Amino acid sequence: MLLGGTYKFRTGVDQRVGLKRFQAWTPPAGFTFHGHWARADGMGGMSIAEAESAAAAFEATGAFGDLIEFHLVPVLDIMESVPISARVLGWIDSIS
Repeated sequence: MLLGGTYKFRTGVDQRVGLKRFQAWTPPAGFTFHGHWARADGMGGMSIAEAESAAAAFEATGAFGDLIEFHLVPVLDIMESVPISARVLGWIDSIS
């Protein structure tokens, strides 16, 4: 499952702790970053990652959950989503 995510440091967190932990961390099996960017204000970042399961995503974020607030959302390619949206909206229109 492809995941789009944003994250920010929790209030009062010493970012040096997060940086040290991230430098020592290895993503768990079943979790791969496709892109990972830092916010220019230094307060968090965003990523595109692939997780084989919700458990893999949970393990990946769990290593930092005390320091960082995560928002992960499953995403799909726009070319895949457009026909699904058309089908769903067609169904909605058919019962309205």
